[in-house]
Amino acid sequence: MPPVVIIGHFRYANAKLMGVGHDWLEENGDFSGFEGMTHAEAFHIVPDRGMGLFFFETKEKAQAAMPGMQQTMRAYAEMFECKVTWDLGFLNETLSGKLST
Repeated sequence: MPPVVIIGHFRYANAKLMGVGHDWLEENGDFSGFEGMTHAEAFHIVPDRGMGLFFFETKEKAQAAMPGMQQTMRAYAEMFECKVTWDLGFLNETLSGKLST
């Protein structure tokens, strides 16, 4: 079964707060309590948008983690004036492999 991914889309009202927010999250963010999470990736897309990918072993573990992840990021969203939306998806390993070679 391919890895399951929770995708967090971050849109900042003030682009200048994005870097500060990322620094804060680097120092204070703790996602270790989410069972089944194997790793995470963070992306800076444009000055006011970012994306986080959180990889899980199974769909059930990702679904169980989603409410906690949303709750964890609510305070962050308020502090750094951003809106976070969430999606759940599966990594397409075949296509990703072909695009990477």
